[in-house]
Amino acid sequence: MKKILYNIMLLLTTVTMLSSCNKDGDLIYLNGFGGSELTATTSDVVLSIANSKKLVLSIEWNNPTLLSSDSSKTAPDGVLKTYLQISANEDFSGKVNESTVISPSKAYIGDDLNSIAKGLGLSADVSAPLYFRIKSVEGNNMEPAYSNVEKVNVTPFTIHMNFVSVLSKEKTDTVARLYSDSENGIYTGYMKAAGWYNCWFVENDGTVWGNYNVSGHEFELSKASDAWNCWFADGSGHWFVTVDTKNDVWSAANITKVTINGSDFTYDSKKGVWTALITTTADNTQIGGTATGNEYNSTTRTSSSVVKTFNLPDTTIAKAGVYTVNMYINSHAQYSYEIVSGTVTPGNPTVKFPSELAMYSKDGSTKLATLAKTGTGTYAGTYAAQQWENFQIVDEENKVWYGSDPTNQYTLDSGDGKYGLWFNADFTNGTTLNVTVDLNTMKWSYTK
Repeated sequence: MKKILYNIMLLLTTVTMLSSCNKDGDLIYLNGFGGSELTATTSDVVLSIANSKKLVLSIEWNNPTLLSSDSSKTAPDGVLKTYLQISANEDFSGKVNESTVISPSKAYIGDDLNSIAKGLGLSADVSAPLYFRIKSVEGNNMEPAYSNVEKVNVTPFTIHMNFVSVLSKEKTDTVARLYSDSENGIYTGYMKAAGWYNCWFVENDGTVWGNYNVSGHEFELSKASDAWNCWFADGSGHWFVTVDTKNDVWSAANITKVTINGSDFTYDSKKGVWTALITTTADNTQIGGTATGNEYNSTTRTSSSVVKTFNLPDTTIAKAGVYTVNMYINSHAQYSYEIVSGTVTPGNPTVKFPSELAMYSKDGSTKLATLAKTGTGTYAGTYAAQQWENFQIVDEENKVWYGSDPTNQYTLDSGDGKYGLWFNADFTNGTTLNVTVDLNTMKWSYTK
């Protein structure tokens, strides 16, 4: 009897529930999206090293509304998924950069937008459109809804990783550059340094390399914020340095001996030049030799070293005779010769006048202006400057980077100990200045 009564009650409950669900308005269902409007803060962006770490573009939109049949009911959280899409094609065909977004805006710094633009096929230094839109999806099996499309013209730039700057311990001065012509992350070259000199290595994308911050790990590189500065071992003069950012190590070989055509050279520490007197007995005599150094690396640390030999460049002396050969570090961090007939004390390398000069930013990554040739060894141009702005003057043809003589702001110097050039605070920021250079006297100046 109890079983019969239980079955009757169960049946009545089921009928009641079915009746309730059949009433109009009780079924709540999703029926698509409301409108979504997307806007960009600018229609043109020119990217460069100068704004690579700055905000260059913001995209904003109102989140699309997920509708239901009952306006008093809201769709459950997590049903709506929103994506920001970027394409180089207005119809979003081909490659699309897509990212999930939560808040109704997206801001881009220069580096990030540059990476996206280049990833979508835009060419460096050429303005081309990128298209932005919002894609909204309410379920895996539902058709997505899209916002309007915003067009922004973007000019990407290329960061050439062809050299690393060697900065002083305080990171205020560039003391040398090491080069990677293949841009493979391994930088090499000769530089001048005293024993136990402290420094940092900075790549052109702004990555700062120091030493791994644990004792006993000398010559191990780290780009962490808590890295120590790097330091040389005991020794002074010229060093052949390798900075390997792929394997996080560096090494430095202190050059102790130079031999060319059987002659041992002597080192002038004040001028940073290796010198010898060479006698050739035949025309078109080829000279060349080796440099020997004590290398310190991540295996030896600073407590020991290994002997390394480096091949020196070859050159030819046209006529037989007695010559003074001076070997110095050139602007590309390699050894070059100055060959002078007779017995001559070493001096500055002979200047070959280029067809023009250029002004570059302090870090050497941005070309600021061109100085046209106005006479034999003289150059002039204009530049809209800032007070106390630092820069360099560059002979791009002969690969010579000029800074300031440490004893005189307006005397050019291409040696290891040069300072950066700078403007004073005697004009209003943005004033166009006339810049002149005379390579005959190694002087430069500016006027308003």
